Amino acid sequence: MSLKPLFKCTLLFLILLTGCDRTVKLPETIEANYLRYQIKYMDSQAGDIPTRILPNKMDSYYTEHYVLTKIEGFFNQFALVQIADLKHKRVTTMLNFFGNKVYHKGKNGELPAAIIGYDHLKYNYTGETSVIGGLDSERIEVNTDEEQFDIFCTKEFKVRRPNIVTPYHSVDYPLTNFPIQLSLLDMRLSCIEYEHKIIESEIFIVPDDYREVSRQVMEEIINSLFTKE
Repeated sequence: MSLKPLFKCTLLFLILLTGCDRTVKLPETIEANYLRYQIKYMDSQAGDIPTRILPNKMDSYYTEHYVLTKIEGFFNQFALVQIADLKHKRVTTMLNFFGNKVYHKGKNGELPAAIIGYDHLKYNYTGETSVIGGLDSERIEVNTDEEQFDIFCTKEFKVRRPNIVTPYHSVDYPLTNFPIQLSLLDMRLSCIEYEHKIIESEIFIVPDDYREVSRQVMEEIINSLFTKE
């Protein structure tokens, strides 16, 4: 057998293997669909902390390769950021609390640290629409086998895997109104602002001054911030 075909096959395999996990190199600035959400807390207390003093806005950036969400408050002394790599279906959670900076890089298909999922989800797209944050949004009935509730999504812009930072990752369109649970903190998020803008791509890079921790450690830290545990 000639070695030439074998060499070509080996070379092709190596190219495919290295290409599968290659990080996308972004230009300095990229286009993003920016959504700002109002956070409504479903309980008046988070452990000993009144939820009325917790951050009440979340910023989200939807781009071709990444989705980023950010909640910050306490005079910039607290920030919780989720960076979703849409190609590899991985979410990195970054937490800055009073100068303590840590991050956790999740596994393929795994929910972000401290986000609570559901065992079963069934969706009924109703065709009923409302305008939420300036975006035409369709109401979806959700059944978890234990409860029923509504979420809303918009088709005004398209992003692959727009909801992998949420339990509703099988919904193919960005959400404009939905409930979510962070640790023991129940929230409902509703879009109040939409804008197409140009942003700095460096926001999708974990800064050097952040320390990597395990998922367990990250969740223990988040639990300590928002609950009595």
